[in-house]
Amino acid sequence: MGFKEGEIDDLVIYGPVGCPTCKGGGYKGRVGLFELMEVTDEVAKAIGAQVPEDQLRKIAVQEGMTTLREAGLQKIREGVTSIEEVLRRTVVTEESLPAYLVHPDIEEYQDGDFIIRQGNNDKDFFKLVTGAVMVVRDGKKIAEITQPEEYFGEMSAISGEPRSASIVSRGRCKVKRFPGDKLMEVIEKYPEVARHLFKTLVGRLSHANGIIVKLANDRMRTAAEG
Repeated sequence: MGFKEGEIDDLVIYGPVGCPTCKGGGYKGRVGLFELMEVTDEVAKAIGAQVPEDQLRKIAVQEGMTTLREAGLQKIREGVTSIEEVLRRTVVTEESLPAYLVHPDIEEYQDGDFIIRQGNNDKDFFKLVTGAVMVVRDGKKIAEITQPEEYFGEMSAISGEPRSASIVSRGRCKVKRFPGDKLMEVIEKYPEVARHLFKTLVGRLSHANGIIVKLANDRMRTAAEG
């Protein structure tokens, strides 16, 4: 809807109850929601360049313009109106969202190109659009990613550790790049990212547990034979 995650726990929401005075409607009078665009230097430059309307809105929001939805959220915070009324009267526009959430960068790679290099400290993560990529560790291919919509490279964004493997294009491929330092915002915009990260962590923990069990069994077997 637009509330920040950090304010949800302490947010108090009011709704209409109704009484004889309002004839059961729950509201008295009207409250205006306003969206006012101040013509700052950047906005003026955009107007002079005749940029498209959606781009102008993005610039205006970046310059501090309050959208109708945000004006409505503020009225909810103040207890002036309800969530239902704000949802009815306003919408979340893509122009009010950061560009990296609305249109993540799409990159194209040729066969053998490195998308991620093992040991690097960059934190961006990716989603496969078309084609396939190989996971290479210490010069050896250990896996392939071939399914469109599959994410990769997210572990460094989560852990902050250097890249544990390289990702190399197999043939031509296209990927979407997401900024690792904005991971929480990306998760809020794309819930499927959170689902993927959870599945990835569970899978890797399961794999690690399998390796530990195998090593323990091998040691027990060696001890028994000795």
